[in-house]
Amino acid sequence: MNIPPIQAIGAIQFTLPKQLQLSNQIPVYIFNDDKNPILKLDIVFDAGRWTEEQKLAADAMAALSKSGTKNLSSFEINEAIDQLGATLKIGTGYNTCTLSISCLSKFLEPCLELALTCLTDIVFPENELQIFKKNTKAKLLVNNEKTDYLSGVIFRETIFGKEHPYGYRTNNERIEQIDRNEIIRYYQSNLLASNCTVFIAGDVNENCLNQLESVLSRFKNTSVNNFKPQHIIQTDSNLKIREKKAKSTQASLTMGKILFNKQNKDYGNFILLNTIFGGYFGSRLMSNIREDKGLTYGIYSMLNPLKHDGFWAIYTDTNIDKLDICIQEIEIELDRLQNELISENEIQLARNYLLGRFLKRTDGAFNLMETFKSYIIEGVDIQHFGTFIEDIKNADAKLLQNLAQKYLSLNSMHQVIVG
Repeated sequence: MNIPPIQAIGAIQFTLPKQLQLSNQIPVYIFNDDKNPILKLDIVFDAGRWTEEQKLAADAMAALSKSGTKNLSSFEINEAIDQLGATLKIGTGYNTCTLSISCLSKFLEPCLELALTCLTDIVFPENELQIFKKNTKAKLLVNNEKTDYLSGVIFRETIFGKEHPYGYRTNNERIEQIDRNEIIRYYQSNLLASNCTVFIAGDVNENCLNQLESVLSRFKNTSVNNFKPQHIIQTDSNLKIREKKAKSTQASLTMGKILFNKQNKDYGNFILLNTIFGGYFGSRLMSNIREDKGLTYGIYSMLNPLKHDGFWAIYTDTNIDKLDICIQEIEIELDRLQNELISENEIQLARNYLLGRFLKRTDGAFNLMETFKSYIIEGVDIQHFGTFIEDIKNADAKLLQNLAQKYLSLNSMHQVIVG
């Protein structure tokens, strides 16, 4: 059998979107692909947990974003969406609130009308708020029995602080304190035409563009948001936290530190280093701790870039009686990165994997939109996409060793164990 030759990945081109502005100054980025009559549209607000005045207000607002208007019940809103064969949802993150629509292009206009209703007319009925609180408490009760969930949230609380939007934990007290008036205030002061950007991908024809203008130009600023968030990171001085869980035979480990986001000049090179260490199935952590030692079913490390910061962490679950040796092996691998040069073969393997990931992000309008959107949200010029690729292609063993010595010192890391 003749095996076709493996081709090296050449230049990766990122196709830039068409850009326009609606008459009410909302910017729109368009990734056109008319192969299928479908659309994905995201209206992204500069909001999320970062702009909360009351903890969990953003989550509550998003969860209740289809809870009813003066004239429509929650059931009627959802029924109207279902009849169009579409999905419409609002979700929040640390720095964003996003209304997402997936629909056939011929149904864009009625979907936009429903979206506008959700952005302007929701009254947040008190009974729906009480149902949300009850459901959130029930979900929290389940999550608090999961060691991996607890390890992750305690870790973020430890490195960012108990009051920071990147670090605060959901608990029953905060759930109970959610106030309808505060949700309405958050809704009215954050979901504004002056505070959003539209991203649309798929079969975006001229008719669709006219519908965007016709409907979304009616989205006006109903108030002014004068809240200026001031968030101070308060990292716990305790580098090792152990929370025991009764009857648990498994321990979940999260280990890492505050690091940086895509705006840092070392980002491209560091994600190559992270890939070698724990960023894919062929990584050192997986090869040693899973494949060779059999201490876990999975272990990985990840750089999590956020708009205003970023953090790097190792995540794994293991039997409690294997925990000490698992940590010891992680420390050995960290030491190797700092004191031994990585072989060119290992670098090339991880480089090819990463370049494949970057190539996938340019495959089609929907992937292009998601990638471009993440750069806009984090305030990073899309030209850095190409810069990161060049950094990955050109990094050598000495540069990667220097990065490991600079950023991955063991005595700078926080360790959280639950179980």
